[in-house]
Amino acid sequence: MRGPPILPDDLSLRDLLLWVERRRIAARRRLTARRVAPVARPAASEPRPAAAAPTGAAPGTVLTLDAPTPDLRRFTVAKPSGFSYAPGQSVRLELEGTRRRYTMVSAPHEPALEFLVELVPGGRMSARLRGLRPGAAIGIAGDPKGGIALDTGAKRHLMLATVTGVNPFVSILRDAVRRGRTDLRVVLVHGASYADEFGYNEELSALAAAHPGLLTYIPTVSRPDEPRNAGWRGARGRADALIEAVIARHSLAPADTTAYACGNTGMVETAAARLGGLGYRVRTETYD
Repeated sequence: MRGPPILPDDLSLRDLLLWVERRRIAARRRLTARRVAPVARPAASEPRPAAAAPTGAAPGTVLTLDAPTPDLRRFTVAKPSGFSYAPGQSVRLELEGTRRRYTMVSAPHEPALEFLVELVPGGRMSARLRGLRPGAAIGIAGDPKGGIALDTGAKRHLMLATVTGVNPFVSILRDAVRRGRTDLRVVLVHGASYADEFGYNEELSALAAAHPGLLTYIPTVSRPDEPRNAGWRGARGRADALIEAVIARHSLAPADTTAYACGNTGMVETAAARLGGLGYRVRTETYD
């Protein structure tokens, strides 16, 4: 496993944002080349079929795409004119007549909408996303809504996520950096079965290294002894199993801390019950 990225010294906030964006773009290019199979070109005598246009939705185009694992797709979509949203919100995407709601990873100031989606075996939308390619037509259906919003009345924030459950938290953190919210104190515990499922490990590690007062990032794997996790040197166990240890280590008191749990239903329900029993305010969202 690769170690944490090395940051240049004396970065300003603007330089940090540019540095992180360059690393994200480079990572996408590497992953696209390695993970996404090339699309066979039709013979010259066969006209290439046009992409299906979304119906009843704002038209969009897939700009970038990579596959961190065979069952994950990370992609960006051109943001429709006038489209606005709050960090942590979700929107319905339409692809070949099928619609599903997904939480945006991107922050509102970014020029494109970004998504990290876990493919579900047998799912209609998952089957369409599995064959997605840059340049494909995709619809933005309806207004953004719901999601997990940051509790502006809390000083500290304990965030627990599984795989794509990190999406709203990345959006919230990008927005916080953009706004210079150095008053926030966030501890983010990100759980997954395998280390390659941490879709934003490099970005969040870089942010935590540059702004340790803003973010503590704790990725943890629940199957550390499997070959796929060979070389893993980070935390071990389910995200919800680390709650008490993380609370104690970072002195997170219920009086000034709001907790959040997002992702797999089992983790979210277990975490919410445990945190609620300890007296914390808890905001949740499930993705099953």
